[in-house]
Amino acid sequence: MTAIDSSLLVASGALGAVVGSFLNVVIYRLPRGEFLSRGSRSVCPGCGEKIASYHNIPIFGWLWLRGTARCCGAPISVRYLMVEALTAGLFMLLWQWPPSGLAFPEEGALALFAFLLQAYFLANLVSCSFIDVDHRILPDRLTKSGMLVGCLGAFALPEAFGQFGIRGLSLHVDSALFSITGLLVGFGVTQLVLWIGQRVFRKAAMGFGDVKFMAMMGAFLGWEDVLLTFFLGCVLGAIAGVAHRLRTGDAYIYFGPFLAMGGAISLFLGKDLKGLLVAYQDWQRTSPEAPWVTSVAAGVSLVLLIWLVRRGRAH
Repeated sequence: MTAIDSSLLVASGALGAVVGSFLNVVIYRLPRGEFLSRGSRSVCPGCGEKIASYHNIPIFGWLWLRGTARCCGAPISVRYLMVEALTAGLFMLLWQWPPSGLAFPEEGALALFAFLLQAYFLANLVSCSFIDVDHRILPDRLTKSGMLVGCLGAFALPEAFGQFGIRGLSLHVDSALFSITGLLVGFGVTQLVLWIGQRVFRKAAMGFGDVKFMAMMGAFLGWEDVLLTFFLGCVLGAIAGVAHRLRTGDAYIYFGPFLAMGGAISLFLGKDLKGLLVAYQDWQRTSPEAPWVTSVAAGVSLVLLIWLVRRGRAH
């Protein structure tokens, strides 16, 4: 990696930290209806005193203050540091391994535009996740605006999105249709699961905010990767839910963060995971021991699941 490449990578991380600082404001204010009504200056949640700009430097400000407000001594949640560091790390990952395949400086402005679109997507995932944890909601302002940005972004920059390859359609229109289809599939699949859960369990298995959240991710990822996102979100949520049930006895978990994790994994590793699935299918067809290995793995998983459920009920 050249010095210029290293500098650009650090710059992307610094941009992510700044965006993460802004996301902390969004996470705190938006659910309270204060996002545009409290002015631009951040204030201490403990005493309401305005925070000095040099204490508000992303990541370093929290470390400098050691997690304690200088004005009143109230503790500053480590959440602020986590959001800034997480966003910085995601932006650096996005710059170093662009999912669009558009690299800077070879593709120039196209690569920068793709980076900004996908950075917006990741920032939306971060803010929605933490708001869901705090308030059990996924705000329409974030999910619906994300749907719009995803569809318009696909039309404006088809090189960073998927396409159907329909003859007679321009690349821009084809990519926009691909994005809209992803939106509809994300919405439809999650809505179907919500409807089935209500009929079978007589209560909502998830909220309607999750449905709109999946639609937003579908607009960016396309229909194949949004299905992968839902699958990964369910797997991660199930693992975390069982662990949470065993530790606390509480069956409730926040589903939004696990869908967001699935979306981020699909963005960066969707092609690799789908390739792995194809390789697994080929192995199933050509290897004589494949059915036995699969059966044993399924049996072990079933026994483990039964044991975990029984432990959860005992709690």
